[in-house]
Amino acid sequence: MGVDQIEVLKAAVEEAEMVLVGIGEEWETDFAEMERLEPYSAWLEEIREKKETEWLIPYLRAHYLKNSVDEEKAEAYRALGRLLEGKNYFIVSICMDGRMQKEKWKKERMVFPCGGYEKLQCAECDAELQDAEKTIAQTVESCRQLMGRLEEVKQPVCESCGAPLVFNQILSKHYNESGYLPAWGIYMKWLQGTLNRKVCVLELGVGMEFPSVIRFPFEKTAYFNQKASFFRVHSRLYQMSAEIADRGVSIAQNPIVFLRNLFVHLR
Repeated sequence: MGVDQIEVLKAAVEEAEMVLVGIGEEWETDFAEMERLEPYSAWLEEIREKKETEWLIPYLRAHYLKNSVDEEKAEAYRALGRLLEGKNYFIVSICMDGRMQKEKWKKERMVFPCGGYEKLQCAECDAELQDAEKTIAQTVESCRQLMGRLEEVKQPVCESCGAPLVFNQILSKHYNESGYLPAWGIYMKWLQGTLNRKVCVLELGVGMEFPSVIRFPFEKTAYFNQKASFFRVHSRLYQMSAEIADRGVSIAQNPIVFLRNLFVHLR
């Protein structure tokens, strides 16, 4: 990204009354590093040989995410925080890895409609969501004790109906939306307040995985608000729709690299 684009973005954010931020799938953890680390690599090797233990993989991933740090993403999120400092913002993220929540944000100005690894839900019924932290720790400890016999690890089940507990994520067969709906309601109310105000829409790494959550609604927001500016940052899908091209800036770059570079200009 050129210096001119950086200055245009900084000016747009500074002048904006409100800033709408979308965090997309280019931020999501791919777990490649986890595959190489012990004891995860040994557990995963055994799981591949014993298909009945595949339910353990999300628990191992949740444990890995809690106990690891991605320095590059952390630095990029901190750069975003610097950019938004003092602004009236709202962040919508489809990432489920929880990396963003480790940084300092206004929690009431964020929503994660695709869920994550913080809560467990029943795979079949609408039982109340439960915190996952203790169950994750117990499951991984069982893996340590039963190395080589992972089929003996007991799968956590719902107290109401006995069905397996799964992570509260959109990819679940029976996704329980109660986890994010309260925050979504706050977001909808905030979004109503953007009408006829100077809004800077910043879309970071949002592709077409769940376009109805961020990409299409953000375009619609910018289209109907003639005072809006729009910045789309993506390594491949950076093209701007014709309807908002006159107020949009397309940046062909990985959003993490983009924000880390931007940080230098924010010092």
